[in-house]
Amino acid sequence: MNQPDESVSPFLRFALRLQRFAWDFAGLSALAAALLTVLALMPSVSGAGLLLWGDFLYRWLGWGAWLLPPALLWSGLWFLRRALEPLPFPWRRTLAWESAAFGLLASFALGNGVSLGRAGSGLDGGLIGWGLGRVFQTLLPDAAALGVAVLIVVLGVFTGMGWGPKLSRWMRKRLERAAAPEEAAETDSPISVAPTQKTEAAQRESAMPRRKRKSPALPPEFRKNFRVEAAEESPATPPLQRPENLPPLSLLNSQRAQRPDERHINQTAGLIEKTLAEFGVPATVVGFQVGPTITQFAVEPGFVEKGGSEEKEAERYKVRVAQIAGLRRDLALALSAERLRIQAPVPGRPYVGIEVPNSQMQVVRLRPLLESEAFYKLNAPLGIALGRDVSGAPLVADLGKMPHLLIAGTTGSGKSVCISAITVCLAMNNSPRDLRMVMIDPKMVELLRFNGLPHIFGKVETDLERILGVLRWVVAEMDRRYKVLEASRSRHLDSHNRKVARRKKGEHLFRLVVLIDELADLMMAAPDETEHALVRLAQLARAVGIHLVVATQRPSTDVVTGLIKANFPARLSFAVASGVDSRVILDTPGAEALLGRGDLLFLPPDAPAPIRAQGVMVTDKEIKRVIAYWQQQAETEGMENTPPWEEMLEAEAYLADRDDLVEKAIEIVRQTRQANASMLQRRLRIGYPRAARLLDELETMGVVGPSRGGGRSREVLLEEEEEE
Repeated sequence: MNQPDESVSPFLRFALRLQRFAWDFAGLSALAAALLTVLALMPSVSGAGLLLWGDFLYRWLGWGAWLLPPALLWSGLWFLRRALEPLPFPWRRTLAWESAAFGLLASFALGNGVSLGRAGSGLDGGLIGWGLGRVFQTLLPDAAALGVAVLIVVLGVFTGMGWGPKLSRWMRKRLERAAAPEEAAETDSPISVAPTQKTEAAQRESAMPRRKRKSPALPPEFRKNFRVEAAEESPATPPLQRPENLPPLSLLNSQRAQRPDERHINQTAGLIEKTLAEFGVPATVVGFQVGPTITQFAVEPGFVEKGGSEEKEAERYKVRVAQIAGLRRDLALALSAERLRIQAPVPGRPYVGIEVPNSQMQVVRLRPLLESEAFYKLNAPLGIALGRDVSGAPLVADLGKMPHLLIAGTTGSGKSVCISAITVCLAMNNSPRDLRMVMIDPKMVELLRFNGLPHIFGKVETDLERILGVLRWVVAEMDRRYKVLEASRSRHLDSHNRKVARRKKGEHLFRLVVLIDELADLMMAAPDETEHALVRLAQLARAVGIHLVVATQRPSTDVVTGLIKANFPARLSFAVASGVDSRVILDTPGAEALLGRGDLLFLPPDAPAPIRAQGVMVTDKEIKRVIAYWQQQAETEGMENTPPWEEMLEAEAYLADRDDLVEKAIEIVRQTRQANASMLQRRLRIGYPRAARLLDELETMGVVGPSRGGGRSREVLLEEEEEE
């Protein structure tokens, strides 16, 4: 059994067990402390402990002791809310409130003469306020010291309440208004500027950093008034309770929805209509869909009137879709977009989709997708969450129905992150008894963080020679499973496992997923052997529960050959370098216009066109939590994780230096129970020297005994029932 990952400390394992209750305990403790503090500060308090606590607070904080109960109350409520969903701690506001509190203690002391006697008796700001007041008196005069302390209180309250940005904007507007008359006077000056001077002034102005200009005003006929409804996606109620042997979803990070910018959406829609109209293409933006990465605007083509005269009415012609698609570069220029993609038309919709990148890209987390209704409706053991589409809806798929997935994309576009998300998704919904994985990473860096996951056979394979041996083992395992299905008279793996469970005898077959992170390296090292293994698995492995997930950063025809492409109907493409690469992987252009960093096009086997989405992001901390959970389960159940292909690789290495007819010679000797050179000559159709060498090798391997002389046969040491 593999050793637990050293990077996961015992403290982290213990913390994972208590994570569900730690925040609740902290919140209830803070609320109880707030209540006890209020009782201790009351004048009619009784009880030795409360009296000591109250005297301590009054002595050190004075009147500021009454600031402690609200702080404890707020902390308790924040801890209880943190137990429900992950929240970032508001460090800025917390520090602002603390500064305001200490400034208030100093103001109390400065307002009453900074008296040590009053501070010691629990008045003013206590001993802390007296000490702060003395510091202010040492650095500043008395009046200025009190003013600075009050200013600290005001600024702390403004920042803590979140009014700091509003105050800065208000001050900026006041300064701009004060400077406006001077600018107007310079503009109205009768002195003219020479053209050369204007050019130099414009150059200096363009070289200076300036604030971002406001969007240009649109004519009334192109102004839009779309309304954005910010509907937060609530977790769906699962139809069945999650099995206890599976990891809790709390191991994964949650996600908070962001409200789209309504003004920016309306401005962009108006600019699209205005730009199309300027090129003589009347069209109307009838809707939009906001996704994590892009916003898709629905453009409905209009009509053009041609051939009109006084005697004859003009004929109306519908604007062709190709006219809108041909203006992609002009629209990108008008919208100042880095890349722009036009889907003409959107499958199943009566409009053209213009996809404009958002100003801020939203990260897609795995936990909300696993909690979504779409994933529960999938109800498949090999269900995977790929991301969110252009409307923000979850994009999920069943790897068992694909039945294999081909992934392509340039370096840094998101392939390895996608494979990591698929691995975590499968590990969250399947136990090692039902699902095992084989991970192959010729790049040697991306997938090594999964070492230690009990679902993986052995470790992540990185050596090219061993990888080819692993592929041969997977093919041999597929052939063996077909014999098992034939013996049980089953059509597929699920039917066989149901019969085994009902009869309570037979071999339970687990599902096997093979993940390859870089196909190009294997195709360069051994193209024939790699292609043969992948094509044979892709053609036959579905029925026996073996599925492939293959990724490559070079989707050229020499890597993704015709046979490989024909047997991978489900394909996924991240950003690629050119339209030729996009056609190789998706049979259509479009992937060259993706934005990178998880922006993808997914082509399901039964879809007419690719689906655009933003891929899932899984952090290293989430992966470590999942591995720690399953390692603990593996230690409890005593699971072993020895790679089953080690014996085959050892046998191949042993026979590498042997004659290629050794195996046939062993089979002949085992069947005939004779071992002499003349018999091997006749059966194998070889000469005497080679037959003699074969006998010597069989003697070294322990199959036959030493030579007896006189032309007699050697003793056969191999039993009839032995297979090796």
